[in-house]
Amino acid sequence: MKYFKEKMTYFQFIKYLVPSVMTMIFLSFYTTIDGFFVSKYAGSDALAGINIVIPITCVTFGIAVMLATGSGAIIGDKLGRKKEQEANEIFTFITIVLLIFAILFTIAGILFLEPICIFLGSSERLLEHVLPYAYVIFLGSVPMSFKLFFEYLVRTDGKPDVGMIMSLTGLILNVIFDYILVAVLGLGTLGAAWGTTLSITVSMLIGLGYFLKYSHIKFCRPRINWKVLFKSCTNGSSEMLTEMSTGITTFLFNLIIMQYFGEDGVAAVTIIMYIYYFFIAVYMGIAVASAPIVSYNVGSGNYEKIKETTRYSFITIAISSVLILAISLLYGRGIIHLFVGDGNVFYLTWNALKLFSPVFLFIGLNVFLSGYFTALGNGFISALISSLRSLILVVLFILILPKLLGVSGVWMTMPMAEAVTFFIAVYLYRAYGKSYIKETVRSL
Repeated sequence: MKYFKEKMTYFQFIKYLVPSVMTMIFLSFYTTIDGFFVSKYAGSDALAGINIVIPITCVTFGIAVMLATGSGAIIGDKLGRKKEQEANEIFTFITIVLLIFAILFTIAGILFLEPICIFLGSSERLLEHVLPYAYVIFLGSVPMSFKLFFEYLVRTDGKPDVGMIMSLTGLILNVIFDYILVAVLGLGTLGAAWGTTLSITVSMLIGLGYFLKYSHIKFCRPRINWKVLFKSCTNGSSEMLTEMSTGITTFLFNLIIMQYFGEDGVAAVTIIMYIYYFFIAVYMGIAVASAPIVSYNVGSGNYEKIKETTRYSFITIAISSVLILAISLLYGRGIIHLFVGDGNVFYLTWNALKLFSPVFLFIGLNVFLSGYFTALGNGFISALISSLRSLILVVLFILILPKLLGVSGVWMTMPMAEAVTFFIAVYLYRAYGKSYIKETVRSL
């Protein structure tokens, strides 16, 4: 855990970030790989069908990341105070809570499968693709939840490279399984779902093995602590909203775009979301790598280390934001061609991407500051930032902008929401971020 304690150069910070950023990028590829194989071998309707199910995976991942980041901040603080046994008890208790949720979510999803898919916006034409994909995704709720949970907690344990190994292994297996099940056997969305679920299960087992045998954080006899659970949920709620924002946005986009362009429009939304997944993963990686350092040093009272980490993160986000915007505009057409050839879906997607891309200038700082306040233990401000960018402003703008600008307003919804949140987040950091650290450290 030397990165948590020792002073770093900027180059060392970037080296520390790489495993976490790569982990999040690999995670973003899971659904994208399904979309790639399905679009090539089963058509654009099957691709649109996968998009309908995205909100389900976002709920699974959202709960997992809420408990992981919320409890991770508490565990990191305990480790910083040298209270290892308390950290172990919290880790074990939260693990049990997540297991119970995942099992209940699986049961509810299977029992109400078709009504859920129709509620999420599936048309009759898409239902044959949506139902098998959703069924297997619900079956995989337990491994999906714990894959993400373990990937976050290995960072709290000071081993981000383990998380990268987990994600890379799962990614490679996902490509292999999707090729066999979709390209060779022609199983369509059913094959894609099983490819994802099986690869995620292997990745999860690697994480489980690490925590059973190698980690500093250990499983132990759990102690029920409802106060810790409540704090984990409230403190990690912002990260849940960040994870679920894609699902919320996709759901709203599907409903509105279906009115303008039907199933082809939903396929265009799917490709836009894949591009969004990939690039936001860079920012998520910066946030999740920085958060354990902040929470650990809140516990140990090292204010200078927190300042160093924050400064380096801001620099990295600024550089990344400009590069990502340039890549999306310069190479967007080529990226879209990975999924579809020339035709209606391609032109819909390219026109949409040009309006959507400015989102990448603002989203990085918003994601980071939300995670930053979570790491400080200030769940309220963290949740405020996330709820503004992922729910409140998205709903507001998606109801207003299409009426003013037509379909262009749909694609401008997220850039506008992130831009407004950006200025609010900067104000909150300047007003509360620095002073909150000083007061917390002073009280130790």
